[in-house]
Amino acid sequence: MAKSSTRRVTIYINGKEVEASVKQIRSEMNKLVNEQNRMVIGSDEYIAHAKKIKELRQYYYKKCIFARSLLFVR
Repeated sequence: MAKSSTRRVTIYINGKEVEASVKQIRSEMNKLVNEQNRMVIGSDEYIAHAKKIKELRQYYYKKCIFARSLLFVR
């Protein structure tokens, strides 16, 4: 008999809990990019935003690849 288990992931962006949907992640990523565009290049704040954006992009692409793989499962 198989045992069922539930796994949950909670994502925090800028100290706020966000839904782990692709749409929400993309929207937060775009928001950070827009904020970064108004900053001075090379400042500590700019570099911190770049790191957050990089992490979100990696997570976003992993989610997209996983979602696409589900489309082709028969």
